Amino acid sequence: MKLKEIVAIAGVGGLHKIIGRTKNGLILETLAEPKKRFPTGIQDRVSVLDDIAMYTIEGDLRLAEVFVKINGAEKSGKTVPSSKNDSKQQRDFLIETIQLDSERVYDSDVKKLINWYGLLKDLLDFATLLEEDQETAENTATAETEITEKVDSPKAKKSTKSKSADVEASPKVSRKKKSEE
Repeated sequence: MKLKEIVAIAGVGGLHKIIGRTKNGLILETLAEPKKRFPTGIQDRVSVLDDIAMYTIEGDLRLAEVFVKINGAEKSGKTVPSSKNDSKQQRDFLIETIQLDSERVYDSDVKKLINWYGLLKDLLDFATLLEEDQETAENTATAETEITEKVDSPKAKKSTKSKSADVEASPKVSRKKKSEE
């Protein structure tokens, strides 16, 4: 499972996995209760976890990187607070772990992040999250390079020159107004 397959819906608790698409939305399965499926509609505000970032002192940090840092802190012996802990304790943990910008992030967002981490730590391999992002970035860069090479290739330049040469070589036809005839 990848972060781009997991979504959160505004007003609906928990996280959901995309299992299909409809004409007007998505078909989702609740991660907390497998086999519980439901469709979304146009009015639902669906956020893909891969597109979410957190404000830090150094800039925005993608959610995959946040999860990897939290997982690293947990493996090094730090206790990750649960979503039921005090909001100050949660915020202090994230300030220490990811240099959270506490002025720009609400307590509800911190609680949601901790809750999501708790749900996903058994389902995802956090060590491979960043590797998947690097592969996606490499594939995108390769595709962009191929497109650039095709546009800049001698064939592409030759074909544009021949078209412009054909236009210049064609005789100019002037039309006289009916009144002048």
